[in-house]
Amino acid sequence: MNRRMLLLYVALAAVAAVVAGVTSGKPVGDLAYFGAYLAITGLLCWSAARRRRSVDYLPWSYLALGQIVWLAGDAVYPVSTMLHREDDGTASAVLWTIGYLAYGAALVGMARRRAGRWLRPALMDMLTMVVAASIVIWTVFVSPFLGELAADPLGAYLYLMGPVGDLVILAGVLLLAFSPGRRTGATRLLVASAVLRIASDLGSSFIPSLELSTAVATAVILLSNGLLVAAALHEHSGELTMAARRAPTLHAARVWFLGFGLLTAPAALFVQRDYDEGERVLLFGAAVAIAGFILARFATALRSLERAERTLDHRSRHDALTGLLNRAALNDELDACPPGSTVLYLDLDGFKGVNDSAGHAAGDAILRAVAQRLTAAVRDCDTVARLGGDEFAVVLPELSSTDAVPVAERILRDVAVPVEYEGAWHTVGASIGIAGVEASGSALLRAADTAMYQAKRLGRGRWVLADAAA
Repeated sequence: MNRRMLLLYVALAAVAAVVAGVTSGKPVGDLAYFGAYLAITGLLCWSAARRRRSVDYLPWSYLALGQIVWLAGDAVYPVSTMLHREDDGTASAVLWTIGYLAYGAALVGMARRRAGRWLRPALMDMLTMVVAASIVIWTVFVSPFLGELAADPLGAYLYLMGPVGDLVILAGVLLLAFSPGRRTGATRLLVASAVLRIASDLGSSFIPSLELSTAVATAVILLSNGLLVAAALHEHSGELTMAARRAPTLHAARVWFLGFGLLTAPAALFVQRDYDEGERVLLFGAAVAIAGFILARFATALRSLERAERTLDHRSRHDALTGLLNRAALNDELDACPPGSTVLYLDLDGFKGVNDSAGHAAGDAILRAVAQRLTAAVRDCDTVARLGGDEFAVVLPELSSTDAVPVAERILRDVAVPVEYEGAWHTVGASIGIAGVEASGSALLRAADTAMYQAKRLGRGRWVLADAAA
């Protein structure tokens, strides 16, 4: 969905949420709420069905399931009223519980795909914040009513289902937020949806008026569901399950989040215990100072480790001589290459003769010059890699093999320009294989390699299309 249509949808969802909230408690309010909710659920199910052959099908299916059971849970009471049957809330609570679990499972599944091998740091930070949130929920929502809850197990389940479900969603959204990867509108919409759901469940209890609390909760929940569908319809929704390619960096805000988590338990103890005012301030100030020192030391050490990891990661993915991507990194680029892309496979003509006669230093100078010319000859979105020796590859995303021909001709001209080294001029050429069509990944590279050898056999200094070489 393009940006204009998405903004229109979000605006309509916001209007529907306001109307449902203002008219809540009335027959027209139920009609507005369930009509909008049914449309939202249908859109999400349609979006999930479209992904049935993609890797992100399962998380979006969980989200669709969550919306279905949440809608069913909301419908239990009005349906029971219409049928003149008593409803103790158990059926709704069970359905809502399933919805919370499905929502959390979807977020965790997305985060696992995004984070890949960097999941553990995000998982540890998520657990820290979830335990801190659990302490707050226990202190505010559970501890004051512990006696009443213990005397009524069913009532305790109905009361605690929302806060515990919010912890499940919080765990998923924190794991997703702490995971590395691309973050554009789709990620922000999904996070906003989860935050609104949690705010609706926990925040509405602080509104003294039951009528106002119901209106606010109805509007916020419907808007939360609308934003969830907006994330699914966003043109970059694939980023939510796309594996990160770079190691994560420690954002300053993340340290502050962990600091608040570290102080949650001491703060709760200071609130509960009967300290003198001065003693309370002194002890809490000491706890804050200790936490600050620990976090500062933690952040310094972690940033040093991140710099070392980025250096090692760069060395493992780049050619030391030219600075281009190496073969392993190129394979990753090919795996993520969209349909309709093209690969150019280059082999230098005459390089061995120059390397043997003028020495390896001159050969290295030629390779560096060719790398610079290849990078200058393509777009910023294109990828240039050195495969080893005097072989290079260029990936041209979303560019057909026919449109890649002018690029290949420009490369042939640029590479043929003489290279100066220690007062001597050396000239090499290139043979280029071009592959696109329906091939993908490693098959694309092999097809370009075959076409390149055909160009060699035809006299070098030329390009050959893979389908012509077959």
